[in-house]
Amino acid sequence: MKNNTYRNFCMLILVCVFVCTSCGWLQRQANTTPAQSEKEQDTTMAQEETPILQSPESEEIEEIEEKTEPEMIGAPDVSEIETLKPEVHTEKEENARQQANQNKQEETASNPQPVVETKPFWQSENTMQYQNLKAVATAAQQAYNDLCVKAGWISKNGKLYAYYAGNYITVDTLVENGYLADGLSAKDYEILLVDGRDVAQYVGAEVPDESKQLCVFAAHRQNDGKYLLATAADKAGSITSVDYTQLLSLYNQNHGTVGRLISTTPDYGRILNFVGLYEGKLEDYFVREIRKDDKYAVITFSNKQNTADIKQYILRNDNNYWEVVFTNLQSIYNPIYSVNRALPDLNLEILPDYNLAAWQPYVVKKDSSLINTMMQRQMIAQESDIYYQCGVKNYFYVVLTNGNRYVAALVDGVWQLIFVESDYAAVELMKQRTGENLGFIVLDD
Repeated sequence: MKNNTYRNFCMLILVCVFVCTSCGWLQRQANTTPAQSEKEQDTTMAQEETPILQSPESEEIEEIEEKTEPEMIGAPDVSEIETLKPEVHTEKEENARQQANQNKQEETASNPQPVVETKPFWQSENTMQYQNLKAVATAAQQAYNDLCVKAGWISKNGKLYAYYAGNYITVDTLVENGYLADGLSAKDYEILLVDGRDVAQYVGAEVPDESKQLCVFAAHRQNDGKYLLATAADKAGSITSVDYTQLLSLYNQNHGTVGRLISTTPDYGRILNFVGLYEGKLEDYFVREIRKDDKYAVITFSNKQNTADIKQYILRNDNNYWEVVFTNLQSIYNPIYSVNRALPDLNLEILPDYNLAAWQPYVVKKDSSLINTMMQRQMIAQESDIYYQCGVKNYFYVVLTNGNRYVAALVDGVWQLIFVESDYAAVELMKQRTGENLGFIVLDD
């Protein structure tokens, strides 16, 4: 009896356990979605087919790489990227490298560098041209400052010109003289020496204040015919080809034939009258010579009281009205440079080929030993028989009241007196004997 009761009790417990277990399994089956079941099945199948296990992190990485691959087309392969290694230098090598860099920087700073490489996308064609123009203008201005006196660099017809060498200055000239780095074509640039105030009067010009004087301009003709301009200070705008031609015409030095004026011509007397008005003196002058073209005249003269006080003036003709525009030329040691800066349109061929400033200390109005020699030789009875006399060192020019003319040369302490027919003959005689033009002591006949 007891055994039957025990068995029944055990069977009841087993039935309850089975029922409870079955209920839990059914509940789980009810909560599982079809998608999840398929995913679990796929995962199970993938795990069964692929023996290599992957972590969730590796799955995410693969997914990212698959998504970003189209955006990285053209990117370099990691295997192609060069690994950079730090360079090892000794102290000696490092010092040499620093010195080389410093020398290169100093060379670059001394020579303006033209912009010849391909321009960046943000730079316009005008910007590139202005940079090159400024480089040319800066180099030319520096060369002019250095060479204007000793090499005679001047403005000729508005362009920078080497007077003694007889040629215009170009980009190639600047490169050859070490003022500009190579890389620009000479035919693309013109180098001017003009007054910035003249340039500023044209439409489109933007002349910096520092350049409103006689200074160097660089010019480049564009395809539209306009000229871009720049100075060492900055860009100077652009002007039309018509205005550019008009600008250069202001500096035209061709004003007719240059020659020596004859004393019998009307202009000779007019020029002397204007000199007298300028000096405020009504007196006679001893004129050595007057050289002129149709616009300018250069007169070399002294008063009659002191023939050694020689002066030189430049006059300009405006509708037959002569005006003194440059005085005391006799004191200028570099007349080519000084006159050109003051009067850049003056033809310098009009200037006499002697430099009075260099000779002035040696000019004397008379020599007592010469006068005594002439009296001893009975060429004159007294000093008043001499109408004109003036000399320098060992040479004199003497004109007597009777019209006779002599060149006096001191040779071994003895005066030789040579009769000449005219002042022209006297100048040529002294030039042959000395190699110098002493025309400033010779009275104009």
